[in-house]
Amino acid sequence: MLSNKLLARIYIPYVILLCVCSFLTGYMVLGGVKSHLAVCVFIMLAIFSVMGFFIIKRTLSPLSNITHIAKNFTRGDFAVRVDISSSDGMQELAKAINAMGNSLQAQRQALSDNEKRLSSIINTMNDAIVAVDLQERIILINTAAKVLFGVTEISPGRDFLWERIRNETLQSLIKHVIKINAGAAAEIEFTSPKKKLIKTQFSLLQKDSNTVGILIVFHDITDLRKLENTRKEFVANVSHELRTPLTSIRGYVETLLENYAKGDEYTLKCLNVIMKHTQRLDNLIKDILDLSKLETNELKIEFHEINVYECTGDMLHTYREHCAEKNQTFRLNISQNLPSIESNEYLFRQLLTNLVDNAIKYTHKGGDIGLSIDTVNETIRIEVSDTGIGIPQEHIPRIFERFYRVDPARSREVGGTGLGLSIVKHIVNLHNGSITLNSAVGKGSTFTITLPQKQQEI
Repeated sequence: MLSNKLLARIYIPYVILLCVCSFLTGYMVLGGVKSHLAVCVFIMLAIFSVMGFFIIKRTLSPLSNITHIAKNFTRGDFAVRVDISSSDGMQELAKAINAMGNSLQAQRQALSDNEKRLSSIINTMNDAIVAVDLQERIILINTAAKVLFGVTEISPGRDFLWERIRNETLQSLIKHVIKINAGAAAEIEFTSPKKKLIKTQFSLLQKDSNTVGILIVFHDITDLRKLENTRKEFVANVSHELRTPLTSIRGYVETLLENYAKGDEYTLKCLNVIMKHTQRLDNLIKDILDLSKLETNELKIEFHEINVYECTGDMLHTYREHCAEKNQTFRLNISQNLPSIESNEYLFRQLLTNLVDNAIKYTHKGGDIGLSIDTVNETIRIEVSDTGIGIPQEHIPRIFERFYRVDPARSREVGGTGLGLSIVKHIVNLHNGSITLNSAVGKGSTFTITLPQKQQEI
């Protein structure tokens, strides 16, 4: 015991000092006084030694109690407190020890409550959560994750993730996240225990700015993707079914127009109306099919290097003709020295066509249309501007949604389908690019698209 050691350190020098003093006293007494007086001195010294032992032990007894209780605090036992009823010098120390015990107990209880609360939240979440260290050992897994992956017994800190959840894509992504020391997200298909499509989010676990692990959140999107596929298949099937009769109607209308005998103006007017709306329906179906193929990757897109200047050159004549019909000015700013871009020529042309067509449709007669393409670092920047009607700020966040129109009546009047900008957005995403819109009502709009010159290999 600490108190016994301290008692020995104090008492032994005390006894030695008494012995030395008694020896010197006895020596002096024996030198000039009778021997019985020396014996009395020795007896008195012995009595003082025994009394000193008990006095020192009584003084150190509270310290022994404090030491014992402090050790209990370190083991997490806060049941006993130091007795502070004594009036000796240990009272202030006893109060300090008791205050420390109360503080430690409160902190431990708060930590325990927070841990239970956090554990309850994690285990009641619908999303599966798994945390691993940098050696890919599981350090945390919630109930949803165990159910999702069919895992029962887990030994946190001992079991490796690849032992419990076998998926090559998941393991590759974890290694990639650890290597680049940054979060990531991906959709992963799991085949065991059931075939599921899981949206997976990887985040870094850090301590003092050092990465100590990876937090993985799994969200089952299997049913959601099935619903999306069903919707896309429905749109594709309906579009194909509608296109056949419309093609026949359009063919007959064209024949009637070609064989029309002059003089019957009403018939001509009716035929022109039929032709206009048939063309609009045909454009609508074409856009629906294109959008459906972009979403389902049915186009089997292959990227290759294309010359931007040559790709846009043969389109300029058509643009100028459309602008001339509305007495609009078409401004072009494209350098012949533009570098090639890794893209798909069909999609690149469709992107430009949709943006320029919209600019022409929604700009009044006598307005300006601009197309500018230049390089910025290792990207191609495309700007399509107009001096048209503009778009109110509250509509800009939804302008790329399918069938979203700022003014439905005007859109139908000019022949818009409500899908052009949605198609543009999908094409930009396929190129890993970005698109922004700057618009003001009555002043016009400017669409700015940035596309990388080279596509990253996945």
